[in-house]
Amino acid sequence: METEKQKFKEMTLGGKLEHIWEYYKLALLGITLGVALIVYIVMRIVMPDPESILNVTLVNAYPQAGMNGNVFERYLTEQGYNPKKETIAVNAGLYLGTEMANPTNATVVQALLAMTLVGEIDLLAGDAGIIDMIGSGNGFLEIDEVLPAELLEKYQDSLYTVTAPESGEEYVCAIRLPKGNPLEQDGYYEADVVAGIPYTAQHPEMAREMLLYLLGE
Repeated sequence: METEKQKFKEMTLGGKLEHIWEYYKLALLGITLGVALIVYIVMRIVMPDPESILNVTLVNAYPQAGMNGNVFERYLTEQGYNPKKETIAVNAGLYLGTEMANPTNATVVQALLAMTLVGEIDLLAGDAGIIDMIGSGNGFLEIDEVLPAELLEKYQDSLYTVTAPESGEEYVCAIRLPKGNPLEQDGYYEADVVAGIPYTAQHPEMAREMLLYLLGE
């Protein structure tokens, strides 16, 4: 034992560190992981992740969207929310091409249907084809459940109607956003974007308020 102590004293600093690591690395790793876990738990308690007050899915949005600004951050600020406590979760990474037989398209369609069914989408926006796909299965709230009567009249030419393929029944489930709307201004879409609220939305009132904001109301 005395010999080992003497050898350790005579080692260089680098040698001592290498010796300690060789013999105690498992214990040191355990201590490091334990400390990291404690720090993580404390940080989550002191600085919890912001609560998602709205889940927005934008299909076929441009990859560089938001370069000119972020409508959702502006909305939170203008409405008096605290971004450190509340946030809007935006999924703008789904792209559906024109070739429906494409395997990638099939995956996106399955993802959209699954997200809609389990209530992960509060507000869905995209081109007319996206709204047709979800709407034809009665996937949206009817627009008269979303907008007040005066706005239904004001936007009567912008209301979007879909047809259920089995019954042939038509219902108004979405609305075309006006030219120059915030999504267009921020580069998510060039024009002709349609938006609706899935009937499974977990935050339908917040989705309604966001839709009104996008309409400029």
